[in-house]
Amino acid sequence: MVATDLDGTLLNHHDYATGDVAQTIQRLKEQNIPVIFNTSKTYAETRSLQTELDIDSPFIVENGSCIYLPKQQFPNKPANASERDAFWQITLGQSHEKINEALLSIDTPETSYIRLSRCTPQEASALTGLTLKQATQAIAREYSEPLIWQADARELDKFTKQIHAHHLKTLQGGRFLHVLGLSDKGNATTVLAKNYGHDIKVIALGDSPNDRDMLAIADISAIVHSPSSQQLELLITPDINSVATAPAGWTESIDKALKKMTTGASHE
Repeated sequence: MVATDLDGTLLNHHDYATGDVAQTIQRLKEQNIPVIFNTSKTYAETRSLQTELDIDSPFIVENGSCIYLPKQQFPNKPANASERDAFWQITLGQSHEKINEALLSIDTPETSYIRLSRCTPQEASALTGLTLKQATQAIAREYSEPLIWQADARELDKFTKQIHAHHLKTLQGGRFLHVLGLSDKGNATTVLAKNYGHDIKVIALGDSPNDRDMLAIADISAIVHSPSSQQLELLITPDINSVATAPAGWTESIDKALKKMTTGASHE
């Protein structure tokens, strides 16, 4: 299966363009290779993009916080799963309510950061470049809180320690510093793969530090070149580094990964 980040990996970092990825996705479908979105985006955002790209695979949201399995493809309810729409929902992260309680209880001034969930759609659109509809979906956090950090590194270190004391963590993405429970994209990918009930090879693609855990558990890992990819390259050595940025870099990486899967070639 292909487990992929979205912003900066499949979607262009600046304008969220998808380019010709639909053609590559169709090619993967024809080979019975599911494309699993593994993203910091919300349920609503991810479902919208799945519809746009005609994808009906499982998906993972809010940095590994929650897995969604289509009931039609997975008729047996997984252990500890609940139901949401046409999906089994496996929750691995912490609720936004608990995260909000922690943020309100620590002594880091709220002027140190901008909380995405506290933004209006207009403000979120200005911060991210999303449309108003997309920004509205992005604000609707359920398992994480994206922040635009505005204070210095010393204040960030203090903030991170206080967050850890609440059994939460911070995770750096391409745009935001995410506050979330003790979940990650790597563990969520592993849990999802096990639900297929047979050994499955994982191709993972990412561009930011929050993708490290997903790339670490992959059989073939790819870093798509982006404004934040150098930070990820400091954390992990992938099997593939794309030359192009997303979306062309995503297709480039998929092509290289499929070739590598069949030939067992070395790092590129």
